[in-house]
Amino acid sequence: MKIVICAVPYSPNLGDGVIYENIRQLLLERVPGAQVSALDIAGRDDFSATSVSRKPLMHKVPKLVLPAAVCVYFGLKYVSGWRRKWMARLAGADLVIIGGGQLMLDVHLNFPVKLFLLSCILKTLGKSGKVAVFGVGVSPSMSAAGTWLLRRTWRNLAPVYVSTRDRESAENLQRILASPLDVGVTPDPGIYSQRTFAASLAQRSPGNILGICISSPLELNQSDMETQDYGRRIGAYFRELARQASAAGYRVHLFTNGAPEDEALKNKLAADLAPGQVLNLPRPALPSQLVVNISRCDSIIAHRLHANIVAYALDIPSIGLSWDSKVKSFFSLTGRDDFFIRESIPDAAGTLKLLRQALQTGANKEKDRLTQQLAVEISALLNVSGMLPTLLSLESAASTTVT
Repeated sequence: MKIVICAVPYSPNLGDGVIYENIRQLLLERVPGAQVSALDIAGRDDFSATSVSRKPLMHKVPKLVLPAAVCVYFGLKYVSGWRRKWMARLAGADLVIIGGGQLMLDVHLNFPVKLFLLSCILKTLGKSGKVAVFGVGVSPSMSAAGTWLLRRTWRNLAPVYVSTRDRESAENLQRILASPLDVGVTPDPGIYSQRTFAASLAQRSPGNILGICISSPLELNQSDMETQDYGRRIGAYFRELARQASAAGYRVHLFTNGAPEDEALKNKLAADLAPGQVLNLPRPALPSQLVVNISRCDSIIAHRLHANIVAYALDIPSIGLSWDSKVKSFFSLTGRDDFFIRESIPDAAGTLKLLRQALQTGANKEKDRLTQQLAVEISALLNVSGMLPTLLSLESAASTTVT
């Protein structure tokens, strides 16, 4: 049995790799003999080319012509190699899962074009109707061109199963497609990380280690903050946060989810701080290394969604920082709204005060329920797709559906 998971598992933002590894683990626990492989819709084959970013180059292209440039660029990539490579990867697949991450996102048509090209190949190979969409994030807004592409993509895919990672994404998808659609809501697969990465986890002994996940303004995409000098101010926040945390007795670890822009800012901040104030962790090269970095911490503070999700999975208190609705949605889903900071530029002292409250809060009782729900949804996906012989009675009781 061959299952292909299509997403961006080799993204330099290793949160996407964490998602892939968790979905793969969930599948193999239920279909042990399956051949589960990845297809990266950005054309990557592994993690070897993740140290160089194209974002600075993209920011130099005039915004009015950037969507057209994106279409031309990916069209050429498709004709010159993606089509042949993807057809070979997908040939013989019994099930194709488009799964995990913020895949239904329109930034200059980036993902709409990639998903449309993928759907054309699936239709050509006769895989329409052998596709499941699992646990994706969906942006609240999409351009007219992006909407047209996604609707065409959906017709080509004819998915037998659809779920999103939060209720807002389910509502966004229904609105964008403008057609009757049953959408399941399943927790982000990252919450399964304790099971998936069990062999890699560091042995943690209480040491008051605070992990600060550094995120670049380029990655946070805070275009509405440009006039307020967001980049300088968020850098100053991280710097002051590290100083105050160190003075308060925390052993501060600076880390990133792997994106090159984040690494550049992290290294700059570490150089600005006094020797001994922080430990500047090397860039994680693999999803398992990111999980290990987080597992060594007693608490973390992060913008990045999957830094927070992995911490949650490992029972590590975290403080979420505002930049995208998906982070707020996760804290709401897990009943931890009080530990999400809504200000774009938080106050360092206030952040540490909130962190102390988080450390005093007991274990979250929602994790077991959400983990069970995730397991139920992956079983439902396999049953609907014909991969499992019978539907567990638990699924009808525990699955959440938006109609």
